[in-house]
Amino acid sequence: MQPTPAPIRNAPIALWRVAEAFLHTLHTLFGAPEDIAFQHTMTRAPYLLLLSWIRVGEALLRRLLLIEAASLPKPNTRPLLWPKRTKRARRLMEFFDDKPEDWRVSFRCFANSYRRLPAGKTSNTQCRLEAGGTTLRFKPVWPLAERYEALLRVFNDPTGYAKRLANRLYARTGAALRALVRDPPEAQHRIDLYDEFERRGEIASRHFLDTS
Repeated sequence: MQPTPAPIRNAPIALWRVAEAFLHTLHTLFGAPEDIAFQHTMTRAPYLLLLSWIRVGEALLRRLLLIEAASLPKPNTRPLLWPKRTKRARRLMEFFDDKPEDWRVSFRCFANSYRRLPAGKTSNTQCRLEAGGTTLRFKPVWPLAERYEALLRVFNDPTGYAKRLANRLYARTGAALRALVRDPPEAQHRIDLYDEFERRGEIASRHFLDTS
């Protein structure tokens, strides 16, 4: 049996090593995606902390995918937007927290793909527990576990994501780039070599802006 070939990475290896170190830190702080899913819920403070780290990880991987996408050849065919999806019959899917490889997850390359909430606010999907006169609010963490798992999949094999991103950017360059490089404020404090990520990202952006 032939070993699986290593994924092709065109971005500087130093930047990929930054991403690897970030994911190690994420694991040290919160465990693996299945560990988070196993908890089912979190109280507000740890939930918001995990959410902020996930958002920074997504910003980091978006930057890397942009650099990877810019290194790919321009497709010969006219770039098209995503085709309109046909409705499919719904069927019951069952997933288990200890089998993240079976989860159906997706990585959103564009920062505005997730619903934005005002600073300090969380969604209304939560449960409450009265304890000693104090109301504890719990947030479901499965969505964050899925986003975490998506980070790992992008890191482990970025090629397909980079190709899809390149096609999308050739189709809708301006608006897509503005959404792609929108980093959370804490990113510059948690991402090593952040200035280099910005510099490389700007070079990659110009590649798509100059489509002549």
